[in-house]
Amino acid sequence: MSSTRAISAGSLLLLLAGGLWTLSFGYTEMAGSDMWWHIAAGRELVQTGTPWMLDDWSFSAHGHPWHNHEWLADLLYYAWVSAFGVPSLVYWKWLLILATYMLLLVTLARVTGSWLAALPGAALAVALAAPFLDIRPHLYSLLCYSVLLYGGLARQPRLYWLLPLFVLWVNLHGGFFFGLMALGILLFPWRAPRPAALGAALAVGLACLLATALNPAGLKAVLYPLGYAFDGSSPYRQLSEWLSPFVAGGIRSPLFFYVMWMPLLGLAYLLPAVRRAADVPFEGIALTLLTLAMALTSRRFIPLFGMSLALLLSPLVALLVQRLRLERHSLALGSVLLLCALYRLLPYSLQAAPNFHYLTAEYSYPVDMLNFIEANDIRGNVYAFYNWGGYVHWRTDGALRVFIDGRADTVYDAATYRHYVTVLGSGPGWVRELEATDADYLLWPLRRGHGQEKLAELLATGRWQPVYADAVSFLLARAEQPQAGEVRPSQAGPWQELAAAHGRYREGDVTGALEHARAAHSAMPWHQGACNLLMEGYAQQADEARMRQVYTECRHYFPSRYIRAAHIPQRP
Repeated sequence: MSSTRAISAGSLLLLLAGGLWTLSFGYTEMAGSDMWWHIAAGRELVQTGTPWMLDDWSFSAHGHPWHNHEWLADLLYYAWVSAFGVPSLVYWKWLLILATYMLLLVTLARVTGSWLAALPGAALAVALAAPFLDIRPHLYSLLCYSVLLYGGLARQPRLYWLLPLFVLWVNLHGGFFFGLMALGILLFPWRAPRPAALGAALAVGLACLLATALNPAGLKAVLYPLGYAFDGSSPYRQLSEWLSPFVAGGIRSPLFFYVMWMPLLGLAYLLPAVRRAADVPFEGIALTLLTLAMALTSRRFIPLFGMSLALLLSPLVALLVQRLRLERHSLALGSVLLLCALYRLLPYSLQAAPNFHYLTAEYSYPVDMLNFIEANDIRGNVYAFYNWGGYVHWRTDGALRVFIDGRADTVYDAATYRHYVTVLGSGPGWVRELEATDADYLLWPLRRGHGQEKLAELLATGRWQPVYADAVSFLLARAEQPQAGEVRPSQAGPWQELAAAHGRYREGDVTGALEHARAAHSAMPWHQGACNLLMEGYAQQADEARMRQVYTECRHYFPSRYIRAAHIPQRP
């Protein structure tokens, strides 16, 4: 085999290894609560036939304007779900992250001239981003940024592709504003800052800025990210996803605390020998510093930092590859990296249902409760757990209106959010605050948000009555609410069986709980709740053999850290 063919084969192996490595970081378990209202919003857009939306899902802001700047993403969500079903959204996620990071890999290879140098940067970027790769429209911003880098590096950016990119981006996700900042860095003539070049760059940037006004909200969509970024008084800035990575709680990226120091490697470009051997990536340095400042302010920007950091580091890696003459070993190195990627993927499957169950924490949502609500045609105003608001919208299509949900300040004012925080934390006077609203019902988790405390305190007032409880939630109604005649059971199936299992378990009937849990497990063998309840029950019965069997079977479908290995006694 000739050296040219060997290098070509090695590059193909590196490309394949990069794809499998990227896919292996698409299995992060997250709640994904925004996903539900985005799907519901897509349906609402189809039903109303207009992107100019008013709130129809809450009783606290009913009829108010809804600044849905991600309307196009919502339509794509709903179209995908209508065509392939809700669990198939895991494939949507994987396709987007593959497109994003493989395009980044191709960009790095083109800039450095080395696939072997490009792969570490792209691999580090996706590893750093992994905790944030949930099923929500921000993935479009990562993809659009990758497209911008591919088109804007090592060539002159042209309006024929930049204008469509920004028109799409502004209607898909609010990250377009970062895209405009990144475009300014890419357009700047770093190597020859002549007046003519600066004027041409300014004209292109201005045209792209004007293109972002082509959205239902016009210039308001352009100004919205600015207002959000500089309004330090907004309580929505305290949502955990937007906090600094140094603040406890929310999404964590442990790798960031090691990688955040890597921009210091850019000092190597000050060395004359490095400058002679490698073209200084001025764009990568500027983008890295910008996104690092953003990431230190808000953890949600860490994925952008990872992609930018790859631009800074890849020329240095290429220089190392060249000096060590590693390219001649690209076939062997590609084979090793491919095996590493396959090893990471080994525990996982490509099956939609179990992956969706864990990647969205489906088990944490009140599925059986909403089945019960549908069966009994329960309507009205419900004070629901914030993360469940979107799921209520998706299931009831406005029949149950919530107090607040994940749409945050695109609908609700600061006072509404502060009210919710008081109730969530069972703060002083929370019962009075709750009862002062127009809520007919309270839908709340049994084991989160002071659930047990709320249940006991509200029932003790005599002004609230129980309606139903499933495996994860309870529903209370005001005592003056008219009682339905015949109460219909929820839809038969694994979710109902699991609700019955938890009911028996709370009553101390372990044998009955195991019977229902086995039925749920038989129908949905990957269900986290069924797996854990079976292991708890078998632990109480000292049946270690069955406990280990359940543990093995459940982790075969998805090796989740939430299938609690603590239930398995350690053998001597």
